[in-house]
Amino acid sequence: MELSDLVVFTTVAEQGGITRAAKKLHRVPSNVTARIQKLEQELAVALFIRDKNRLRISPSGEKFLEYSRQILALAETAIDQLHADTPTGKLRIGSMEATAASRLAIPLTQFHGNYPDVQLEVQTNPSGTLFDQVIAGEIDLAFVADPIKDPRLSLTPAFKEALILVSHCDHSAIKTSKDLGERPTILAFNPRCAYRARLVDWLTEGQTIANIIEISSYHGLLACITAGMGVGIIPESLLTDYPYSKSLKLHRLPTHIQQSTTYIIWRTDSLKSSMTAFIDCLKE
Repeated sequence: MELSDLVVFTTVAEQGGITRAAKKLHRVPSNVTARIQKLEQELAVALFIRDKNRLRISPSGEKFLEYSRQILALAETAIDQLHADTPTGKLRIGSMEATAASRLAIPLTQFHGNYPDVQLEVQTNPSGTLFDQVIAGEIDLAFVADPIKDPRLSLTPAFKEALILVSHCDHSAIKTSKDLGERPTILAFNPRCAYRARLVDWLTEGQTIANIIEISSYHGLLACITAGMGVGIIPESLLTDYPYSKSLKLHRLPTHIQQSTTYIIWRTDSLKSSMTAFIDCLKE
């Protein structure tokens, strides 16, 4: 078994098929198929279930995928440590969308300028999803709010945020959740969003039952609020460049809901020089 076999297997599993994996790996599909078949013969198990022209990972494949990712991550760490003085390789960063939009432009630009040989990959997800991705080794580090305590993780504070409740400008003042009226409409991300969890806690404290409409982006959330469709919670820093801010009204939340810290988290056993260099960029 070679590391390249694990790369092919992991890519097929993540891409959900031979054709998409071949495209990502810059290989012909027949080569990818042959490598998968070779690996299955060596392991004496079926890693995928073949159904006509469709391919899906088998239970054995799911188990092997976890180990494959760990082996590849360990190999990448070993190679990276050989060049510890000059970070190289791939750095996979996950971030909450709000943080990516309002906080990361400067540190990403600075890091890329300092370490052009590092291949940066950035993706956005809610905090809960990012936590799982770091644990699984799918990303190297992540910007999250309200991180769960886990002995496998290290963390350091990155940014302070002031969370505010935002409504249409015609909405009356909101000091408690009761001021939202009966069965208010809340606009929020999916349940794995840390900011949504804080808003739900505030509503629960006031014994307010709300209708929640899930929105997939802050651009969409702010557009819906501007249109008067409901209220939502966002970091105040997001409104700095919002062109329709005059159509919004801001409402202060209780301190324990309003004050939030964004942390960087990473697996303690997977720290590499590029991660350390990026964290240092944030401190400058």
